[in-house]
Amino acid sequence: GMLGPSDVRKNLSRLMPVVERGQKALKLVSDFRLPVGIPRADALAIVDRIIAGEFHLLPEKIAAAFPKIAHWQLRTLAGYLETFRNYFYRQEELGRAFNFTDCALGNLFFAGCYLEQDLDFNRTIDAFSAFHEVEQGILLNVTQGENLFLVAEKENGHVLLNEADIVAAQDTAKIRELFLVDEATYLHKIENQAEPESGWLALVREGDRVPQMNQAAVEALAAADVIVYGPGTQHSSLFPSYMTAGVSEAIAANTRADKVFIGNIFRDFDIQEDDASDLARKLLDTMTRKGQAHVEWTDVVSHFFVQGNDGQGGADQLSRANMSNTKYVPFDRSRFAFPLETVKVRDWESQEGRHSGGYVVDELRQIVQSRIDIELAQVHHMVSIVVPVLNEDATIAEVLKSLLTLDFQKQGMTKEIIVVDGGSTDRTFEQARSVPGVRVYTLEGAARGRGAAMRKGLDKSRGNLVVFFPGDNEYRPEDVYNVVTPLLNSRFKAVLGTRAVKCTNLTERLHQVYDDNRKLYLTSKYGGILLSIATLLLYNRYVSDVLSSVKGYDAHMLKSLALESDGLDFETEVVAKLSKRREYLLETPVDYKPRTRLQGKKIRPADGLRALYALLKYRFGK
Repeated sequence: GMLGPSDVRKNLSRLMPVVERGQKALKLVSDFRLPVGIPRADALAIVDRIIAGEFHLLPEKIAAAFPKIAHWQLRTLAGYLETFRNYFYRQEELGRAFNFTDCALGNLFFAGCYLEQDLDFNRTIDAFSAFHEVEQGILLNVTQGENLFLVAEKENGHVLLNEADIVAAQDTAKIRELFLVDEATYLHKIENQAEPESGWLALVREGDRVPQMNQAAVEALAAADVIVYGPGTQHSSLFPSYMTAGVSEAIAANTRADKVFIGNIFRDFDIQEDDASDLARKLLDTMTRKGQAHVEWTDVVSHFFVQGNDGQGGADQLSRANMSNTKYVPFDRSRFAFPLETVKVRDWESQEGRHSGGYVVDELRQIVQSRIDIELAQVHHMVSIVVPVLNEDATIAEVLKSLLTLDFQKQGMTKEIIVVDGGSTDRTFEQARSVPGVRVYTLEGAARGRGAAMRKGLDKSRGNLVVFFPGDNEYRPEDVYNVVTPLLNSRFKAVLGTRAVKCTNLTERLHQVYDDNRKLYLTSKYGGILLSIATLLLYNRYVSDVLSSVKGYDAHMLKSLALESDGLDFETEVVAKLSKRREYLLETPVDYKPRTRLQGKKIRPADGLRALYALLKYRFGK
């Protein structure tokens, strides 16, 4: 008679603090799943050993974790399991079996807690939250915990009699209607019964019930600043919740909240033929509870976030391993049922099929910020590494593979790598596209040059930190950490990698690059110094390496500069505009292994002159 505990367990696993080793151990233990097909005796042996504290006899993955858990939590866990075990044996005596296969230990803990809370599901959530050191009221069940059974009818007339069938492989016909059937009807007339000659629908409709709403959830919705309809298994995890009596009314009554529907990225078995418009329409249908509640769509949704796989086909190309457009829930502007000005279409994906949570939060933050006076703190979640290239087929694949090894998980961040080809005549574009996990674009129109490629990469970036890195293998990918760390920890908004600090002999290094070409040697050596001095004279700020190719910025700040340069003058335009805004420019040492002219060195004296001109233009012009 208990509702499914998995969503509660998974949410608490993410909400609970995981700073101390005991908290990390508890999370590991709670998420541990018993093997598929585990025999009853083996499962009970694990339960018995946890209750007895014989942790060394447990499976290796969790044996070392249990002793790290706080003593009071260990005692509570053992109590939960003992309560569950006693109930288990009583049910066996009544001929009712329990299948432990693939069951998370956290679900067994929850079941024991549920029994101790006198079979009150919502009270169990509060008690289980407290056990996981999560404040009461953070996680709420929308209903009062009634035990109703989910049934679905498909457009072809086929009836799916339980949640397992709804989420499992099935024919492609769309699901037309959902039902929540009362316990007596379901257990005595439907489950394990032969289908009536007239079919299941009459019985299903007879037992169809509307769950009543948890008062705490009503109050939470009334106080909410933002209400999010999340992605997930729509017909099992989400739509049934919206059918609860009072949900749509409570949401509609909160006229100040932003209400955001976030569509799925990938198709599930229950939405094999549904597109974004179908999912949005079904949201509204379930909110009306089959016509019983009278709400308009504007009462319950203000924004729709839908997946648009940027760059599929045409000049912009996206390179992802095993990517198939048929996996994605499509969005068709021409048939979307709601005004397009309410729709935010972009690539929300981080890992395959998964939203970038931080990217979604960034969008929500901008929506909320537009109507409140309090400045919301920014949460860094993704580093966008932009690699502008031109004729680098000899090095680009190696550079990209090295960048892919960079790991920002310890900082709580993900990364994306964006390559922008400025019009290569060799196989640079093909080489870049051959590397899985990299987004690859080409420049369109008349815009050409390093600056144009960097501007396009910035435009396509989804992270709130952006790092520029070259594809010529002159810099160490590990130095990206040196640029990102100050952006994260010290809250700088611009960090420039400088080659000048680690250079022991500039004359020798430049001779290696330019051989006997004295003109290029002189212009490179003194041109760089001239740019630094010009920056000091014009902006009262000394930058030792203005043209370094490794730099990191706060993405929002950089995008706000309205950058326009196409060539190397992009670098000095950024310095000029940030200096005029009085933004601090931090320089950090980076390693540099210069190429020779024969190996592909591309910077010309004219590039330096344009960069110098940009410093003058933006000092005395716009």
